[in-house]
Amino acid sequence: MKKNKKNNTKIGKVNPILYAIVYAFFKAKYKKKYNITFDNEIVKDLKGPAIIVATHTCDKDHILSALSLYPVRPTYIVSDHFMRKRSTAKLMKLAHVITKKMFCADLSTIRNVLRAKKENAVIVIFPEGRLSCYGKTLPVTEGTAELIKKLSVDLYAWKAEGAYLTFPKWRDKGDNRCGRIHASVKLLLSADEVSKKSVEEIKTITSEAIYNDDELAMTGVEYKCEDISRGVDKILFKCPNCLKEGTITASEGHIRCKCGLDVTLDSFYRLHNAPFERINEWFDWQQDSIDLDSETLYAKAKLSCCNQDGYMDHEAGEGEIYLDKDVFKLSGTLHGEKIEHTVSTEKLVAFPISPGHHFDIYIDGKLVLASPQPDPKSTVKWVCFLDRLTARRKALEKKS
Repeated sequence: MKKNKKNNTKIGKVNPILYAIVYAFFKAKYKKKYNITFDNEIVKDLKGPAIIVATHTCDKDHILSALSLYPVRPTYIVSDHFMRKRSTAKLMKLAHVITKKMFCADLSTIRNVLRAKKENAVIVIFPEGRLSCYGKTLPVTEGTAELIKKLSVDLYAWKAEGAYLTFPKWRDKGDNRCGRIHASVKLLLSADEVSKKSVEEIKTITSEAIYNDDELAMTGVEYKCEDISRGVDKILFKCPNCLKEGTITASEGHIRCKCGLDVTLDSFYRLHNAPFERINEWFDWQQDSIDLDSETLYAKAKLSCCNQDGYMDHEAGEGEIYLDKDVFKLSGTLHGEKIEHTVSTEKLVAFPISPGHHFDIYIDGKLVLASPQPDPKSTVKWVCFLDRLTARRKALEKKS
């Protein structure tokens, strides 16, 4: 009986009164402070069951998309790590979200999505699988197009241009920029059209719909804050002048290296006195400069994982991490127990990241956060290494 009850549990939707109150508060705040505009006329005709693929370039995308979709009460697919923080777990339960373990096979997520479809939900998914740390959307994760095909419901796209420039992932907490955000919702395919399209066609349509480079999309828009450059050294790890790594610092509108490089970043997100015009160009250059066949990464690491209460313990343990083109290895202790973990990079695919702090990995279904020591800012190179490796592998597969 208990098993049947569990299987019949509804996903449900957020309380409409609570949702209206939260909507009114955030709409007033965001329109005034962040100058957000909406192209969402189509929302008045949006009914479930439906699925919305959404860009994910800032940590406020759930709020921004909810503002765009109101009065629709969407069902979000969110990372399981939100349930591992006391500050967000209760909010996620109130929002009736569906959780997903990032870059892991997760059958419970598929079951919950199918259940939500039966409840005529409007399901919002961030198909990149993680939040971009440098303002360009990431590749759509494997399995997304297959899920859309399986659901065969109306397919929409949501995009927020200027969201990354307002809330860059590398910023210090609360250090937001005020400029402009433009959010839009559009229909990509009807349910009938989805059923007739191939998985590859759906993947192409989805990828093109969510693609965004904020620095190009919002060219000429000024973003004001106390210090526009503060925090960007969490994602820029290599100097284009001396080619050394781990020597970059950023503050007071400047990005500097110990070699004497002194780049300024203006309020339009343009670089001066640098071989690049934009942060994204610098980021792409340093990622492309990694020699996948000869380089290996190694570091001591501070490890975090969940306690018995299910919440993240940032003093859980310590160990060593290693990465090359073939494998990732983690060894050490977690809550006093030894751990040895090796996984092929092909299965690993990608590292979700908190710039300047840690990257995420699942070990036997458990979320572990690895913070490279003594310099947590080196986290971004681990992410770049694996991203470039995965991109190369996919390119080779496409050719063969």
